[in-house]
Amino acid sequence: MIAEHWIDVTNLPAHGREFFFEDDTFWQAVWAEFNADYVISGPFAAKVTICPQPEGILLRGVLQGTILATCHRCAEAAKLDILQDFDTFEAYEDVDTLEGEEVYLRSTDRGWTLNIGALLREELLLALPEKILCASNCLGLCPLCGKNRNEESCQCSSSDSQSPLARALRGITIKNN
Repeated sequence: MIAEHWIDVTNLPAHGREFFFEDDTFWQAVWAEFNADYVISGPFAAKVTICPQPEGILLRGVLQGTILATCHRCAEAAKLDILQDFDTFEAYEDVDTLEGEEVYLRSTDRGWTLNIGALLREELLLALPEKILCASNCLGLCPLCGKNRNEESCQCSSSDSQSPLARALRGITIKNN
């Protein structure tokens, strides 16, 4: 279940309306949805302008802030500065929506509502780097002894730290015909 935070978008003015999402509990709920262990380490907010259009709604916004996450190499805290601009359009009746695909805009008996929580979750995922690192030169953990190689060296040899497959392939030569 995606983090849900539905807002009514039925009677928006033609020039649109700005929404601000700065509450830490809102972001914690969004991150908890995909089991992220992020911690807000500075102001974190989203500003979204929602403009009604004849066939749907146009959303323009920015996601900005600083979070702490776990480094993928050494498991220490990594500071991430997030700055994600986004523009997206949500159609009122999207006939191309596949079964099981997430729908952000839905019709209710009172009008149209938008799941802004799910949309901001998606934008946050797009803003994250593919590999979260505490530093670009992070050495990570030794695969044999588990020591953090950023803090101390270990006595494991580099040949021992190779995977068994890499060790097996080390002596193989390829002949060209």
